Amino acid sequence: FQIVFLGIYKLVVTENKEVNDYNQLVSLLTGIGKSISIPEGGRWGAQDRTNTINATAGTLGPAFVPARTYDPAQIRWITQLENILAQSYTEQAAYDFKQGFTRLDGSGKFDGDSFEKVLKTLVGIANIKKGTKGYVLIGIADKPADAKRVQDLYGAAPRPFERFLITGIDHESVALGKNLDQMFQLITEQIKQSSISDPLRDYVARNVKLVRYYDKSVVVLESQAQADPSHYDGRFFVRKGNNLEEIPSTGYAELFKRFQSGT
Repeated sequence: FQIVFLGIYKLVVTENKEVNDYNQLVSLLTGIGKSISIPEGGRWGAQDRTNTINATAGTLGPAFVPARTYDPAQIRWITQLENILAQSYTEQAAYDFKQGFTRLDGSGKFDGDSFEKVLKTLVGIANIKKGTKGYVLIGIADKPADAKRVQDLYGAAPRPFERFLITGIDHESVALGKNLDQMFQLITEQIKQSSISDPLRDYVARNVKLVRYYDKSVVVLESQAQADPSHYDGRFFVRKGNNLEEIPSTGYAELFKRFQSGT
């Protein structure tokens, strides 16, 4: 036990790494005691002890990657993400979830149509009423069929939380030939170049986050009602329950009045 602990300590503390694949780590830990040779009586020299620790760290190393820069906000986001998921039960209109950015048809291509709907949803959340704040979370499946499809295509087992299945976007970055930083930059640029009206577009672009939920990376897109109703390419949308509805021209007066009155 001490050797395994010190091997992990070497990887995490000395080499500043973090677990990249918990399933792989569990697999590597299974039966690892058989490969650790301990002298009779448990006594050994310092060099033998160091060599054994290094060997154990080498065995477990494939499940680790260099750690990202420490950010206390990332730690807090585990709790905050779970709070957002729990809050969505009572305020469904202000929350939406997507399993990812890529198509599930096996092509692994970026799904532009789905992303456009995400942008419209951000507009729809901002138009619920004055003072509304909401989120669209990418990397979370609310349908078991979607999570299963992700696992079948990419071998990425979801992490469950209540009724949600957290798939993350890590496997998608690999499919698109990008690292997570490049993926984050891609999403930010897509938002900046989108047809969302100012100032909501700037707000969303400034507040996009890539957060770590255990071994999964989730994109958090935040929307907030602005001083006036927001639109997408000149079209106004609003969220009602789980549905996104386009507001007809006959409803514009009521929409703007709602923002002026704050009700």
